[in-house]
Formats: sequence, structure tokens, C-alpha cells
Amino acid sequence: MKLKRLLLLALSLMLVVNLSVIAAEEDEEDNEVDLTSAVITALSCAKQAEESGEFEVLSSCPPHAAFEGIPADKIYTAAPKVVIFDVTEGEFYFVQPNEYLTYSDLLEGFGGSLDGTGVVVGEKDGIPVLKFEEEVSITPKPKPGFFKGCL
Repeated sequence: MKLKRLLLLALSLMLVVNLSVIAAEEDEEDNEVDLTSAVITALSCAKQAEESGEFEVLSSCPPHAAFEGIPADKIYTAAPKVVIFDVTEGEFYFVQPNEYLTYSDLLEGFGGSLDGTGVVVGEKDGIPVLKFEEEVSITPKPKPGFFKGCL
């Protein structure tokens, strides 16, 4: 009789552990964000695009907009206000810099697009913060006059 109870207890414990592992995996998947052709832009331009619904604002956003509100004496030390705008979902994210994606990478690709998978690690000013745990692909914005069309 004690052996049956012990066996039943062991099986119940294994079931609970398996269910908690499955729940943890589902939570991690909920925090994962897959970005395809997400625009690298300034926070002010992303907010304007979200409010107006006009995404042309993103392609015409000037790079200096990433430094709006940053005092002149802190321009080289403060983090730029650069976000990744996911046009398909209509959401934007701050980025937690690391070895896979730095602020320098974001500023070089400003106005271009980003492809990658990140995990939401927190919030800053009510905006989700993404951390990339693998390499991302950044396609820079084409220079004006790059494509002349059919001649």
C-alpha cells in the first residue's frame, strides 16, 4: 500500500514539474518578438507614425531626431532615442544593446530596416525593451539617387 502511494506521489510530482516546464516555455514564446523589415527610427518619429497612421514619417525621419531632448553636454554619453518600429504590428520597441546589436549599429542603419528575433526583457517609459540573443540583419536606407530606374 505504501509503495502504491509512493509511486502515485512520484508520478504526480513528475506531472507537476512537466506542466511547469511547459508553462515556462509558453511564457518565453509570448515574450519573443520576430521582426521582419522593422524600421530603425527615432522615438519621436515612431510616436508620430503611430498616432497618425502615416508610415511615410518613418522613411523621412532625420537622424538628429534620435537626439531630441538630450542636453548638448550629454550628447556623446547619453543613449540615443532610437527604436525599432514593427510596421506589421504597429508597435515599437527600445533595444537593450549587447554584443549582437549596439547603438552604433542602430545609428549606422538609421532609416533602414532590421530583421531578427528578440525577447522582451522589460519596459522603459511604457515601451517594451527588446534584447537580441543572436545576430540580426540590418539593411541600411538606400542613398538618394541610388536607383535611377529604366533608362
